[in-house]
Amino acid sequence: MIFQSQNGYIFGGYSSCQWQQNKSYVQDDTLSSFLFSQTHDQIYPLKQDQKQYAIYCSSGSGPRFGCGHDIYIAADFKDGYSNLGHSYQWDKYENNQSTHLFGQDKPNISECEIFELKFV
Repeated sequence: MIFQSQNGYIFGGYSSCQWQQNKSYVQDDTLSSFLFSQTHDQIYPLKQDQKQYAIYCSSGSGPRFGCGHDIYIAADFKDGYSNLGHSYQWDKYENNQSTHLFGQDKPNISECEIFELKFV
């Protein structure tokens, strides 16, 4: 998933886990899930002790990565927040909401691209 906020910040996330409706948290035993910021040229890998919280699947809401929601984007793609550093590694984690990924308090997504890879 690749997002651009209204002020031009580009960020997103990847998980090899399958998004399943109403599954709650999905564990990534491969630890291949990560978040990224193109704006800051940084990658934030999933923490080993948080692998059971790689993604969160729920109907009626937008994408969520991590417990504590390192990225939470509401279904309207305007509301949400980032608690980056909770389940994905970020050295500046302070256990509160951050504007680091969005460049603003709320995501206010202006563009979004979602890719699914299937290996046959």
